[in-house]
Amino acid sequence: MRIGQTPRSKAERPLRALAGAAFVGVLAACGGGVVDDNDGEADHLVCATGCKPSSSLASNEIRAYFAVLDDGSSVQAQAGFSAGSDPRFNVEIDGNDRLQLVTPKGTQDFHIPAGNVATVIGDALLTLITGAKPYVSKIDPPSAATPLRFEFVRGTTTLVSSVELPAPFKILSPASRSTLPLAQRTLPIRLSATEVGWSHYTSIDCTDVNGNKGSGTPGLDVVAGSFTRDSSGVSYSLDLGAAIDGLSYSTVHPRGAVARCDVDLQVVVLRQGLTDPAFASAQVYGKQARSISIALR
Repeated sequence: MRIGQTPRSKAERPLRALAGAAFVGVLAACGGGVVDDNDGEADHLVCATGCKPSSSLASNEIRAYFAVLDDGSSVQAQAGFSAGSDPRFNVEIDGNDRLQLVTPKGTQDFHIPAGNVATVIGDALLTLITGAKPYVSKIDPPSAATPLRFEFVRGTTTLVSSVELPAPFKILSPASRSTLPLAQRTLPIRLSATEVGWSHYTSIDCTDVNGNKGSGTPGLDVVAGSFTRDSSGVSYSLDLGAAIDGLSYSTVHPRGAVARCDVDLQVVVLRQGLTDPAFASAQVYGKQARSISIALR
């Protein structure tokens, strides 16, 4: 539902696969991505232990989290609120309270992304972990580094938090969907990013020669002494071998040497913005995220 509008009735939506749904809506300063917003708008938030109406809370009882994420194909603003001892999102904007985003092209609303029948289980798991889904608003990419403003409006009072997106960048190497030698213990990276403050998030799935499977989301350390920087970007190597060695494997068969791995890598450049001090606490981030998938054989 768009904030401040009357709820609309929803038609039944077709089933679709659950793959990846469990964590797609995580709103965090670290990894995470654009929330699936292809199924329309929901009328209300679904909170883990019941939603608190924003109209029942003073602004200094609300914790706010705002983020603008550019993943290279779309730009999305996300907002979530919590109150009380539960750190998960558990506040729904209601009454005369409004949430809006101000961009160089004007002011736009937020809405609650809907799910379909097939995502109910995944959404239930996500709700237990992070609370309600964040409010979202799709953005036309700004043509220059311009502050984007999140406005929480209550009567004549407007609480403003603002942030600029970091500069866009590309993962120049390795190329996505490329195959690299499994014996290669380090992963050379080349980014067009000139701004520092990047982080890495990975998902690794491996199989050994006997069919045992191992998977995980390990951190990847930068190999000491590998970092270089010039006017067109940065280069460095990640310790991929140590991450693979640390995976936990099934023991259906006798353990053997690792035969193949599939690696999803996300590189995130993060910039922190300015928050309104009237909230109990608040965070606002601009994120540029780029992802690749590679195979090791």
